[in-house]
Amino acid sequence: MNAAAQGNTGNGASRIAYIALLGTTALGTLSANVMNAPLYVIQTDLGMTTQQSVLAVSAFTMAMAMFVPLAGWIGDRLGTKTLLIWALGVLILAGAAASQASGTEALIAARAVQGAACSAIPPCVQAALVKLWPDRTAQAMGAWASAIGLGQAIGPLFGGIVTEALGWRYVFLSHAALVLVMILLLSMSMPPTGRQRPPMHRFAMFWLVVGAGSTAAGTVLIGQTTSWWWILLSVGCGVFSWWLFARLSVRRARFAAEHEGAPGPLLDPSLMHDRGYLRAAAAAGLAMGSMAVFIVAVPLFLASDLNLGPASIGAIVFTMALSMVITGPVAARLGRRRGVHVQLSYGIAILGASGPVVALAMCCSRLGVVRWAVLSLVVTGLVLAGIGIAFTQSAAAMEIVLSRAGKSGTAVGIHNMIRFLSMAAGYSVVALAYAANATLLLFPAVSLTAFALLVTLRSAQRGRPGGPGVSGPSPRHGIPHPSIEDQP
Repeated sequence: MNAAAQGNTGNGASRIAYIALLGTTALGTLSANVMNAPLYVIQTDLGMTTQQSVLAVSAFTMAMAMFVPLAGWIGDRLGTKTLLIWALGVLILAGAAASQASGTEALIAARAVQGAACSAIPPCVQAALVKLWPDRTAQAMGAWASAIGLGQAIGPLFGGIVTEALGWRYVFLSHAALVLVMILLLSMSMPPTGRQRPPMHRFAMFWLVVGAGSTAAGTVLIGQTTSWWWILLSVGCGVFSWWLFARLSVRRARFAAEHEGAPGPLLDPSLMHDRGYLRAAAAAGLAMGSMAVFIVAVPLFLASDLNLGPASIGAIVFTMALSMVITGPVAARLGRRRGVHVQLSYGIAILGASGPVVALAMCCSRLGVVRWAVLSLVVTGLVLAGIGIAFTQSAAAMEIVLSRAGKSGTAVGIHNMIRFLSMAAGYSVVALAYAANATLLLFPAVSLTAFALLVTLRSAQRGRPGGPGVSGPSPRHGIPHPSIEDQP
């Protein structure tokens, strides 16, 4: 941690910076889901199909997945504070453009620019929290997970209330005003975190961005039931780009090892073999993919099957995100006391249990069961999903910051890219399910995926040297820092 940060830690300015960083995370999440509650209204107003409306949502996530690895590198190069403020400025302009969209294409384009701007938020905020409060990593990551939940909580409710009061276009304008406030807070309170000199391998970075974009495009196109030629082209381009990026990284690493003083690779290939990093990617991918299914499929179900308005939908979806906010600190505390692996197992199991509850609600609705009973099941499923996501997401965050790869902005960027690709995959699954009239299979699929990952992680843990049966916690089971229990 640099001197400026050390001098500020513990005073009023640093507490405001802590709140501003978490608020930035919440606003970034809010911008991703703010149109979900009024999605059916926007779809009707602009004459979109269900698949097109899902595309308008997933365009945001696709752009985030494409640019977040580059954002991680730029954050190291320019400093997290500088990049955050510039990114939030672009987010304001894109929000204003979205509010003036007159058709599907304009809305999708504006949402894509918003997603590109938001790609800077996760790697920059995570890096800033660790650098400015290094002795409170577990607490900071728990708060970070709660901030994501707060954005999920406010987004649908905010979008629904503003839509019913003023119209859906004011949703984007109101969000832009909140982002402006956050820019002012960060400018005045956040201490500089310093700049690094990460290696820049232009060809590797180019193919990394192309690979992320092609993979995201292929994932989204699958949900649009477009020509398989376009899907195969996108997937093929993604596979080739990832292969070339890996090859270039390995060659640069070998050259740097053989020639003293030579620049290193954009990403050290050995970092990708860290078990904690891989476990964090799988867990975060499950949490984000499941979240995507819940925050899009549930509002569409409530609007089309139960004829609820945007404000009512927002209030119901609010229960899932509120449970994320409340559970975040509890999950972090469990991780500190019982170990990150225990926390992760609990989270995946609870998330897996949520799917059948919502699926049962959908079945009951089709059978003519009274509305209050259906809504009770929906809320129960959403609360379980929120708890499971909070446990899983904060455990994944701890895994990534404790892994060797957590010290690399590019590696953290790739981790976040996996999160957003998983979210795009969740959106595509929803679009496919609606196109195939197979919506009842959506939430059982989430549960099967969760339990399959849980079995896989348990098997891998049993096969590790020093796994269950060995006394004493591993570095990831108990955070070996005497002041980690301190509250910021």
